[in-house]
Amino acid sequence: MNRQILNTRIALFIKTYLIFVLLFVIQKVVFLVFHWQQSSLTGAGDWFSVMWKGLPMDFSTGGYLVLIPLIILVISLFTVKHLKQILNVYFMIVSALVSIIFLSDVVLYSYWGFRIDSTVFAYITSPAEVVASISIIETIGILLIMILLSFGQYFILRKLIVDRFPDEPSKSKVVQSVVFVIIMALMIIPIRGGISTATMSPGSVYFSNNMFLNHAAINPVFNIFYSLKLSTDFSKQYRFMDDKEAHDVFADLMHYEPSDTIPQLLNTDRPNIVFIVLESFGAKILEPLGGEKGVAPNLNKLTEEGVFFRKMYANSFRTDRGLVSVVGGYPAQPTMSILKYFNKMQTLSSIPGSLVENGYNGSFLYGGDLDFAQMQSFIIAQKVTDITKDKDFPVSERLTKWGVPDALTFERLANDIQKEDEEPYLKMFLTLSSHEPFDVPTKRFEDDYLNSVYYTDSCLGIFMDNLKKSPKWDNTLVILIPDHDMRYPKTLDHSSPDRHDVFMLWLGGAVKQPMIVDKACSQVDLAATLLSQMKLDYKDFTFSKDIMNPTSKSFAFYAFPNGFGMMSDTAKVVFDCEKGQSIMKEGSGADLLEKQGKAYLQCLYDDIAKRK
Repeated sequence: MNRQILNTRIALFIKTYLIFVLLFVIQKVVFLVFHWQQSSLTGAGDWFSVMWKGLPMDFSTGGYLVLIPLIILVISLFTVKHLKQILNVYFMIVSALVSIIFLSDVVLYSYWGFRIDSTVFAYITSPAEVVASISIIETIGILLIMILLSFGQYFILRKLIVDRFPDEPSKSKVVQSVVFVIIMALMIIPIRGGISTATMSPGSVYFSNNMFLNHAAINPVFNIFYSLKLSTDFSKQYRFMDDKEAHDVFADLMHYEPSDTIPQLLNTDRPNIVFIVLESFGAKILEPLGGEKGVAPNLNKLTEEGVFFRKMYANSFRTDRGLVSVVGGYPAQPTMSILKYFNKMQTLSSIPGSLVENGYNGSFLYGGDLDFAQMQSFIIAQKVTDITKDKDFPVSERLTKWGVPDALTFERLANDIQKEDEEPYLKMFLTLSSHEPFDVPTKRFEDDYLNSVYYTDSCLGIFMDNLKKSPKWDNTLVILIPDHDMRYPKTLDHSSPDRHDVFMLWLGGAVKQPMIVDKACSQVDLAATLLSQMKLDYKDFTFSKDIMNPTSKSFAFYAFPNGFGMMSDTAKVVFDCEKGQSIMKEGSGADLLEKQGKAYLQCLYDDIAKRK
């Protein structure tokens, strides 16, 4: 009888473990099928490799999930009171949690291009915005599938495990306890990912130069909790070299000399500034940069009228991170958004903060929910209190899922400028219509993203034409800069330099003359460059350089999920921190550029760690 009970307990444990592992393998197949556009470009061998290479992470994740059932089975050797009910509730919770993570990951990958991680928690307080990129029918369908998946997984676990749970304790408690202690000790091996010193991480399952296949091998449940751990201990992350060497390399990278030969881009030190952050615009939609023809005709013409920064890179791939880079001159991070950490976020310097301190009247306009991902908190922390967002518009004007379309917000911006009688002023405006789901009236192209860009470009054209005719034009500097580029086409990986290739354009009567700037730079460099032109101090912007200073180095840093890119005028490096190696390294000086990128990232996390 005891042997039978012991065997039953062992069998229940093994079955529970294998059910979870098999479930994760099936999820990989579903992921590949769902993302057929990318997986169809691979072969059957690649699909098998995804399953096989990802199996250790599935065993690790399954190991974590069976720890509580294992403990319950051990307790059942002594008493079975209420244990069956506890196990039943546990399986209900786990089934729901695994289903929610899995389905959310499958859907979000289409938009984000990386497996679900702690990034999702930055947006979870604004659920309406999270699902705004998805139609109502799709949202309902996803919720129904989520419920069915949760119930299906729970039904299997209930029938095969809970209903067969022992009804009586064991009489050979000592021997059987020893057996389970051995089992618990052995579980450390799959949970750690083996017996080597290195523990399981997403990079452990990477096996291909095709990043999509590496992503497909990742277990989303493991990834989300692994990334949560990374998001807290900043001082120990990204240790590529000893601290002194890292800071010496970084100091040399950022070093510049005062220069009397800095080109003056402006004809006034105190222009009125109109700061337009273009949602999801990038080099691929601009003809002067080799982009798609006819997508942004107004912007194409405007590039000939101002100071055109052709070699600019976006620091990240999301608006909350891009906004901090553009407005705050602070680099994006691979595993977190600093806006999640209010105490740290409020210590950041910013362009509006510097200008308000120097007599500027600042305002911010956005047609959507600015509370999304803590963006409003960041803007307020930078001394900007005149904020207009979706709720400040009539309900009749909130015509899209994200809020007010660009035609109406550009019109509001134009009216605000004409009514402004207190100078100098800074007006910041974040566009909206070129965000998924690209809900615009324009149907000029087959691709919805291109239609949305064309629509926003048309709104921009009308705005600029009217501003040029206004007396306000003469003392106005208009700065056009994207928050990030778009993942277009969908097969483009987040790590690719093409995913971050953007631009910056200075226009207005305050601009001295048209000019093309062909120097590698990034969004964070706007802060030092603008303040330098205005003869204002920018020493607090540790990571920002004056692009126009001839002694500053030409480079651009960008971050993608657990990796970074480092671009210069002569070389390109893309470093995957999961793999611990470069996945792109080309051009003259690439080895030094890689070391500089590592030092930059290490010093960035040192800076984050010391902010309280």
